Amino acid sequence: MKLSKRIHKLADMVQPGETVADIGTDHGYVPMLLIKNGISPRAIMSDISEGSLSKAKETFRICELNVNESDFRLGDGLNTIDAGEADDVIIAGLGGYTIVEIIDSDIKKARSFKKLILQPRKHSGFLRHYLYTHGWDIVEDTLAPEGKFQCEIILASPSGIEEREAAYPQNDIRWKYPELMIESAAELAAKRIGWKIGSIKEQLCNMRASGSKDSDLMNRLESDITYLRELLIRINTNEM
Repeated sequence: MKLSKRIHKLADMVQPGETVADIGTDHGYVPMLLIKNGISPRAIMSDISEGSLSKAKETFRICELNVNESDFRLGDGLNTIDAGEADDVIIAGLGGYTIVEIIDSDIKKARSFKKLILQPRKHSGFLRHYLYTHGWDIVEDTLAPEGKFQCEIILASPSGIEEREAAYPQNDIRWKYPELMIESAAELAAKRIGWKIGSIKEQLCNMRASGSKDSDLMNRLESDITYLRELLIRINTNEM
């Protein structure tokens, strides 16, 4: 069974001996890797879709891995697991808004786990801002390829602080393109940043061509380009 680098990277976030709960497990590939390789002694697989949960059961059957039937759980979000029942909670392949909704629906329970391993499909900046302001430290922030996409993977742990102010607003580009990302995935980050710079330049060009008077937005976009260019300089300097 050939699995994507995204799947393997998610599994790599789990330390030997840690139990996991995979929310929205679908095919159950990450738990399968963890059990098969002896990393996790137990993996809970949860999904709101009975069809998806059946896929996870089939994955384990094909791989000839025996787990308790009770570890396949049908339900929504964190409702299927108890507080502290797993060391790590994985929520991958959903949008950032949806991931925040899942965490925020029972934030006390969410804080009972050792780590959150999150892979948002979009709105990652919104998710990072939420995590920081609601008491999680982002320990690792990386990228993993899957097809034509560069998937963001965030590892967060409770800081012990329930609420704190952010240094910059939720829509600031630093939440979407954090400095931590270039430390763990420089090559992929450089491609991602280069694409974003080109996108912003095109937006600015279109605004100027249309005679836009929105100077605040244009100044913010120019500032975004400056920040992104600084990240690229750091990446290129470290490669020298």
